[in-house]
Amino acid sequence: MYRSLLLFLLSFTFLNAQNIKSNFLDSGSEIALLSFDKPSDVDELINEEVVKGQIFNFGRFVTCDINSDTKGSWTNVEGGKVWTLAIQADEAKGISLYYDDFWIPSGGELYIYNPSQSQKIGPFTSKNNPPSGVYATEVIYGDMLILEYFQPSHVMSELKLSINRFVYAYRDISGGQLSGYNSSDDCQVNANCSEGNAWENQKKSVCRIQIGSGWNVGLCSGALVNNTLNNCTPYVLSADHCFSGGDISDNGLNQSIFYFNYRSSNCNNSVPNNTHSITGCSRVANSGGEGDVGDPDFFLVELNSDPDFDPYFSGWNRSNSPATSGVSIHHPSGDIMKISTFTNSLSTSSGLGFGFDNTTHWQVQWASTTNGHGVTEGGSSGSPIYNQNSLLVGVLTGGSSFCDATNQTDIYGKLWHGWDQLSNSSSEQLKPWLDPANTNAVTLNGLYCNQSAAVTAAFNSSETNVCLNSSVTFSSISSGEITAYEWQFPGGTPSSAIGSGPHNVTYNSPGTYDVSLSVTGIENSDEFSMNDYISVAANLVELDFLPDCYGEETSWELQNTNGQVVYSVSSGYYPGGNNAQDMESNPENVIENWCLLDGCYKFIVEDEYGDGLYGSQHTCEFDGDFTIYDNDGNTLTELNEPNSDFGDDITLEFCVESGLSTSYNLSETFQFGLFPNPTDGVFTLESNTEGLVEVYNTLSQEVYSTYKNDLKLLVNLENLESGIYFVHFNNSIKKLIKQ
Repeated sequence: MYRSLLLFLLSFTFLNAQNIKSNFLDSGSEIALLSFDKPSDVDELINEEVVKGQIFNFGRFVTCDINSDTKGSWTNVEGGKVWTLAIQADEAKGISLYYDDFWIPSGGELYIYNPSQSQKIGPFTSKNNPPSGVYATEVIYGDMLILEYFQPSHVMSELKLSINRFVYAYRDISGGQLSGYNSSDDCQVNANCSEGNAWENQKKSVCRIQIGSGWNVGLCSGALVNNTLNNCTPYVLSADHCFSGGDISDNGLNQSIFYFNYRSSNCNNSVPNNTHSITGCSRVANSGGEGDVGDPDFFLVELNSDPDFDPYFSGWNRSNSPATSGVSIHHPSGDIMKISTFTNSLSTSSGLGFGFDNTTHWQVQWASTTNGHGVTEGGSSGSPIYNQNSLLVGVLTGGSSFCDATNQTDIYGKLWHGWDQLSNSSSEQLKPWLDPANTNAVTLNGLYCNQSAAVTAAFNSSETNVCLNSSVTFSSISSGEITAYEWQFPGGTPSSAIGSGPHNVTYNSPGTYDVSLSVTGIENSDEFSMNDYISVAANLVELDFLPDCYGEETSWELQNTNGQVVYSVSSGYYPGGNNAQDMESNPENVIENWCLLDGCYKFIVEDEYGDGLYGSQHTCEFDGDFTIYDNDGNTLTELNEPNSDFGDDITLEFCVESGLSTSYNLSETFQFGLFPNPTDGVFTLESNTEGLVEVYNTLSQEVYSTYKNDLKLLVNLENLESGIYFVHFNNSIKKLIKQ
């Protein structure tokens, strides 16, 4: 195999430095060039399916024999000498060098860059010399890289670089540095979009991990985690299956590369800047089962060197209580950092493979958000999932969510199970390492270790969607040396506060409300605001749902008029398997209570078997049923299909209106009146603003629309049947009764 791979070496020649942007050489100098052919199996590798729950392979190793003693060229320059070598790999999307000997003399500096130096890493110095001599440097995107080493005249020791293999990248993971963006799918949401505003600390914790396994090289995600000594030990938590269940050599760990802050600077795609990488780690503990049944799929490593930048060490929650909302931050398909959001509680689940042990994983269903519908992909494996308090509760194993299947679920290995449920051995537990002080803490906050005095404002909250007259708890997660905090809670009681918190704020009027926090420090001030952050609903709605005996086949979601999922349950939520042996012979009615804003909604129920809730046609004695009631016990909608058989799915629509004034952070001039109401069909809409007027029936069907230009608009609905209608105007809704 070694011989055949060496045949990829095509030629040894020279480049003229005028075609290269060099640090030290003038345009008349020559740079030695090694050229390698495209590996013969690359096209086959490109066509291989990317499987979630497995590492995202982007490259393959090519063996070589490149030594600074025998390859490259030396050039004398003012103050010292320069060694250079260019490496080209035909049609490669990137090149990453792997060294079996890496030693730089004290005073020397090594740089690696592409020909234009639009990407440049280094300087690597004696501080980077690994004790083992084994090392790797991050991917330089494109088909050529240049190594350039400067040695001052006073340095007598010689450079020792031996490259015994390199990564030939056949997939573009450049984050836009080559021909475009989005190696991940289109529905993914950049971490620096508004969805990530409250998660700045966590974004500084998440990393993209480059891991070699056999002849393949792939990517996963992970995060730095804190421990109860708060001593900044650089632990990174990822997934066991990313590291082959622990079947990875010490050299493989020493050559793993951790990329931090690999993200766009804003919501739009842009080339990552201010990124950092650390090479090498050692295994601390792992679960060993790669996320199979009974295995929580964790892999904890300690980085070989402390970060010389200021990342965030994530806090955690090891309880077995499900998060009510939160996010996952990850690198799908090796792309720039993305964020996926969930707004419904996690449910307990089993791992992958055959059998059933629903204690090991959290199951999540992702929500549609302002800038997309984040899911996960290959490369997301090992990424952290954070709860509503910004604490890590699990790492990604896999799942079935895709951009064309956003209603499907993913599973994350529970921190709870990996803590001490798997084994009594410290090498298979998280507890001895994340709680070395033996405090038995259930939660631990995150921290910065190299923090500057400059302040950055940020906060989180216990909830973002609440019922009328409910309270929300706000806490600062700001950083820096802060001397003062100032909060603003428009629409809440209290409407303002000082101090870091936590602050309990009650909302007594329905609507959506902004929240802002200003912090002042020794060096600067900063403000963090979230528009329409808190949604307060006045309509209390009840779902009474009776599954049939095969409950695991059933799932449902409630969507608002924008198509956003407000509430949902995934398949497996209700008890009962899909056969006579595993069915639930006596299913019970399950009640869900919803708080809904004024408006119209779609209730969508799906059945995997395709027979709705028609259980009695099999060995089950029951047909399922469901009804949705308003707060007064009136039926809003219900299942009326014969034998409850709606096939694969059914969609029912209903509207709710509280009759209370709703605030959307708009001025009072946006309110409107309807006169008379009730009406015989002719009424006047009065408002001092212009806008589109729409009228809907209780099935959420539009029955009338027009544009209002004057103070008063006369509307004639005499041709419609008597009943209840809903008038939409300028983000507000009012109920109209036609007699």
